[in-house]
Order: sequence, then C-alpha cells, then structure tokens
Amino acid sequence: MHNRVFRTLAAVGLALGLSPVATSAAQDKAPPPPYQQANAYTVTIAVQWNDSVRDMLPAGLQPVEGMTGGINIYTAPDGYGLAPYTAAYTYVSVTGYDAPGGTQARYILGGFYGPDPKVAAAMRDNYGSNVQAGESSQMAAGETWQGIGGADGKTALKVTVKPKGGDCPSIQGTLNYVGQPADAKDFSLLQIPFVGDFCAGDPVSVEIDAPGDNVLGKLKVVKMLGGGQLKNGHFSFSRPLPTE
Repeated sequence: MHNRVFRTLAAVGLALGLSPVATSAAQDKAPPPPYQQANAYTVTIAVQWNDSVRDMLPAGLQPVEGMTGGINIYTAPDGYGLAPYTAAYTYVSVTGYDAPGGTQARYILGGFYGPDPKVAAAMRDNYGSNVQAGESSQMAAGETWQGIGGADGKTALKVTVKPKGGDCPSIQGTLNYVGQPADAKDFSLLQIPFVGDFCAGDPVSVEIDAPGDNVLGKLKVVKMLGGGQLKNGHFSFSRPLPTE
C-alpha cells in the first residue's frame, strides 16, 4: 500500500514540475516546496510541557489546554527536494488551526534538521520553523528504542521508548504546523498528509540538555503521555498555505 502511495505522490510531484533528486547537496539552496519524503522512521513521545511554553509562542498563538505536545525524531532517507535528511524537534499543540479531521495544529518550539544546513534553512525560510542545522539518529538499546538529536556533535534531545509488541497497524492523516516566516506579517500553514505503520510503545524517558542560549533549555516535561514508532512513513510538505 505504502509503495503505491509513494508512486502516486511521485507522479504528482512530476506533474508539478519537481525534479526527482535524492539530495539537494549539489545546489546552494534547497528548491522551493512542495517536498516529498519516503521510507521514513520516527520515534515519538507525547508530553505535557511546563508553562514556559507560553513565552515561546509568537504573539497571537495560544497553546491548547494542558500544554500538550511532543518530541519527534526521524530519518527521511528518500524523497524529493530535501531528502535524505534527519530531524529532531519539539512541538506544542496550538488552538485555532486544526487539520482536516480535527487533529490539533502544532507549533515547532525548537529542534534540528540536517545535517546539510540547507534543510534547516528551507524549514525556517519557507515555514517559519524554529530549527537549526543539526542531525539525529535512532538505535535499539536492549528492549528499548532510542532517538537522539543535536548539533556540533552534542546531544540536546534524547527520547527512549519501550515497544509494546504486537501488530503495527497502518495509519494515515493530515497534520498542520503553524509558522511565521521572518518576512511575513501573518501565520502560514505547513500541511503534511502522511501514511505509515504505527508501533505503540511506552515512554521511558525524555532528556533535554541544551546550552543556555538554546530555546530548548527552557523546556521541562511535566508528564509523558505516550510513545511509539512510525515505520515506513510516507509524507509530503505542502507549499506555505494561508491560515484563512
């Protein structure tokens, strides 16, 4: 099923005039969106953040009640425009911009995309994502699965999940990420339709060890709410969309 979906996305990309490139390393700047990612693997933990999240949001954007959000650490080995790349980021759910189907919109609080700096630059310039150049990785650790992310050889984010075992059912949906590029007066949306196989897990730990000048240093986890892995992920990044 997922291969069929990716072939369909690829056909759409070609119809839009996208060049099927494996990497943007030969260019000085990443091409403009839309972007497509395939065969991605993600380790994720949902959390409740502390109140410092309110001060990290731009004016006019409000967190949902309970300050819920999460940490996603993923690898996107294949695709068009940005791939291959890795990412590790934190987000909080926000009000007013829910995706089709009712999924709460998200705002990226901080994180890392790369290792090619052009990937992080594309996320900032096109979507207003609060990220910097860096990278992530995932690995098995005994009975757990870990994801780490950071920059300059230093780990700033680390999450650990213990798989529940059993089936990994196919899921699909759409996510909205709200951002405000530097030169924009209004918010815009990054819309991400996705499919993948979700393997439920129990959250074991979240570690944030960011330097004092990094926005991540302000974040504290009040409670871990759930976790898991998304395998065989296929998703696309839209062009920036107006919020109205």
